[in-house]
Amino acid sequence: MKFSLEWVADFVDVAAAGGAAGVRSLLDRAGFPVESVEGEGDSAVFDVEITPNRPDAMSHRGLAREIAAMAGQPMKRPPAREPAASGPAAGELTSVTIEVPRLCRRFGARVVAGVSGAPAADRVRARLAAIDANPISAAVDATNYVLWEIGQPLHAFDLDRLAGRRIVVRKARRGEKLVTLDGVERALEPSDIVVADAERAVSLAGIMGGLDTAVTAATKNVLLEAAWWDPPSIRRTSRRLGLHTDASHRFERGADPEAIPEALERAAEILTESAGGALAPGWIDARGAAWRIRKVALRLSRLRLVSGVESLDLDFAAGALARLEFAVGRRSRHRVAVSVPSWRPDVSQEDDLVEEVLRIYGYDRIPSSLPPARRAGSHLEPLRVVEERLSDAAVAAGFYENMSAPFVDRRTDEGPYRAWLEAAGSSGKPLALANPLDAARRDLRATLLPGLLDAAARNVRHGQRDVALFEAGRVFDRAGDPEEPASFESRRFAFALAGEVRAHWSASGSRGQADFFDAKGTAERLLAPWIDPAELVWKPFSCEAFGTGAAALVQSAVGETLGVVGLVSRAEREKRKLDEDIFAGELRVEAIPAARAARFEGYSAFPPIAADLSFAQERKTSWEEVERVVAAVKLADLESVRVVDRYEGPGVPQGQVKTTIRLVFRAPDRTLEQDAVNREVRRLGDELKSRLGVTFG
Repeated sequence: MKFSLEWVADFVDVAAAGGAAGVRSLLDRAGFPVESVEGEGDSAVFDVEITPNRPDAMSHRGLAREIAAMAGQPMKRPPAREPAASGPAAGELTSVTIEVPRLCRRFGARVVAGVSGAPAADRVRARLAAIDANPISAAVDATNYVLWEIGQPLHAFDLDRLAGRRIVVRKARRGEKLVTLDGVERALEPSDIVVADAERAVSLAGIMGGLDTAVTAATKNVLLEAAWWDPPSIRRTSRRLGLHTDASHRFERGADPEAIPEALERAAEILTESAGGALAPGWIDARGAAWRIRKVALRLSRLRLVSGVESLDLDFAAGALARLEFAVGRRSRHRVAVSVPSWRPDVSQEDDLVEEVLRIYGYDRIPSSLPPARRAGSHLEPLRVVEERLSDAAVAAGFYENMSAPFVDRRTDEGPYRAWLEAAGSSGKPLALANPLDAARRDLRATLLPGLLDAAARNVRHGQRDVALFEAGRVFDRAGDPEEPASFESRRFAFALAGEVRAHWSASGSRGQADFFDAKGTAERLLAPWIDPAELVWKPFSCEAFGTGAAALVQSAVGETLGVVGLVSRAEREKRKLDEDIFAGELRVEAIPAARAARFEGYSAFPPIAADLSFAQERKTSWEEVERVVAAVKLADLESVRVVDRYEGPGVPQGQVKTTIRLVFRAPDRTLEQDAVNREVRRLGDELKSRLGVTFG
């Protein structure tokens, strides 16, 4: 955008700021780089890059405010000349009705009667021409001048061409059309905001006026309009119509509702100076929904943490914000309350205030430093180390990492997981977004499982029926402290299995279909660096998201719930159009205890002997009970025991299960004899029969 240095000088002492070179340097420091300069001295015109979040700087006064703040100078206040008012009051000549109070929070109007067709004053025309804004007529030039001077867009209507001499702010009617000032007939939609008279739309609100009510050389009575329009609505209409104007550029970024009275007064002053006429006494100030004053607290601890500058104090911060015309309120030793000016829509939180203070302090004065670390390569987040180790273990087991969006609908997406969320200690009330990307998914997830299962279903639908996925991420399941956003979060690690699996990537032979024990074994393998699998406690668990009797909670020896593993229910699979079994699990990363101490046991140089033992047991008899019997018998030279087969169906009595376990024996100092191993296996069989009532044969 182009700005005249001579015009800027109305609001700040340019000479004291170092002239053109000094102003350019100050703007660069303020975050508004000057791309080019035309002319020299006071006649210089700067082409300045204004970021989209700073509509307040898109005017000469706004830019001067930044220069004054950076230079530590006071702002100049040009004297205002109130035009003499005479004749009927503005409220008698016209009226304003706002039918969309949230889309138009304020609409101001003033009336100038009896204007001539004279052009704008030479000074006004020269300043507009200097920044490539072509002079048009006294009324139009007055509105453009105020836009570039203080940043408030205005529009001038020919009052006599407004039906009923009234203004109605409303939504466009279906099928309504408007010929805009550029001579193009535009089809309007009900989402568009228009300024209408008693009969039809006369202006596309915040973007461009209508041709029918435009001021001309024959215009005698002018209605000046200044308003505040809803930024998203203006942006949406402007993009749909491909119509971008100086007004829409500002309105879609956020205008200042408090600037409306001053803008109308200034435009009336310029118009009457140029074209004469009488200003009607008073003005119309129609209000829509009220806007609130934004108040933000700045803490000294946050200022120093973000900046890394321990020498910064609240005295400097308060002074810097006051230079930018923020209203500094109550202060204590540790914080200061600040009211945000109405022209700064980009400031809404504490870190925004920190940025403002640092702009005045100077980014070039902030030292470069590395984050603190106790030793090379250490993590400031211990749980991140746990997540990385879990991820490495999953990858080594043949799993692929997935990342899913954190947005859900708690009732539909996570409703079936309610029992698991309760067991995991999650808050019953979801954390919802005030401005969601998708209205159907306005909650933040409390579990990773729905997103992971969606990814698994997509893989299956695309022909990849053997699925092994995992995801490490944050869930938002706590009733936290708004002052500490991280207090709403906890960390989870989830995995899903479907299709064929192999015990190990190096194993030979045919694959088997994934089952509950594969998922259970995955959880044990993932937790092994922290907890001995023999110390894990598995308890049957009922949850709508898992099949009946096909899920279990895994707990530590002290009763801490570590996670859940189970067969995904038919309802959850049908929701995702999955026609095959899929097993899933989720671990609570925070619940995983400190890593167990590593110990080394020497390898035996002697060969092992494996022996299988098959027996039938009651279906209700758990594997843990079998393991307890094996441990109690204390078989000589037993190295390991595991389940290799579990069968129920034809050939096995109702209510029973046939189980085959594999016992591996190995001695550290000799080769075992088969007869000795057979005796130990028989001894175990007798104990199983005696204690659990198993049968053989």
